Amino acid sequence: MDSLFPGKRNAVLLKKETAKASMENAKSDFRRRSFRMVQALTLARLPLAAAFVAVLLSFERALPVPGSPAVLIVCAVLLVLLELTDLFDGIFARKTGSVTEWGAMLDPYADSISRITVYWALAYRGLAMALVPLVMACRDVTVAYCRILLMRSKKSVSARWSGKVKAQFQGVGSILLLLGPLYWEITGRWTLYTISGIVAAVTAASIYEYAAAAISASRGMKAIEEQDSKGVSPSEKDRLSLTPR
Repeated sequence: MDSLFPGKRNAVLLKKETAKASMENAKSDFRRRSFRMVQALTLARLPLAAAFVAVLLSFERALPVPGSPAVLIVCAVLLVLLELTDLFDGIFARKTGSVTEWGAMLDPYADSISRITVYWALAYRGLAMALVPLVMACRDVTVAYCRILLMRSKKSVSARWSGKVKAQFQGVGSILLLLGPLYWEITGRWTLYTISGIVAAVTAASIYEYAAAAISASRGMKAIEEQDSKGVSPSEKDRLSLTPR
């Protein structure tokens, strides 16, 4: 029958191809929109951190200010929103298939800038130890160099388990430190030093996993360079780069 009506057969095939192309375009548009949404959630942490600093530093008087608990609450809301963007950008990226290496690099960048900014403001206002933002900055610089080594060895630069734990401690710690003036009369200021010390210790400890991965990657690169001079095949080089050390 199709041989008797070639025009009808071609029309059916054209219709199928058009529907398939339309579906592919719809999927592509959805991925693009999803990717933009994920990046917007990630980058939202930067203006939220800036708003937090602007509100917290708007006081001319040093905290605590018994007559202005509303400002502390506004700052706490900003911190909660900041942490929610960190939570939902990852969830949304995985649900929509928008996980990329670019996003894996942008997420820790936004985390580092926003959290260091927040803890600097807390330390400036006497709500956290100045040691905390210093440890955070040193840790993030070290991890950045570890990621460079991982990229050169073609390994993933996404956040490790220890980095996620560190982020949770920093997020909860920032809110507890911010609200300190509301409960210091009951607990005393020792909570400031305790919470600051815990956050600093967990932050410093999170370096280990990244450093171990970077050292392993550098050893693999060194092995490849050594074998390069001996004329090892590309497949053997790939095996050496993937071998854990």
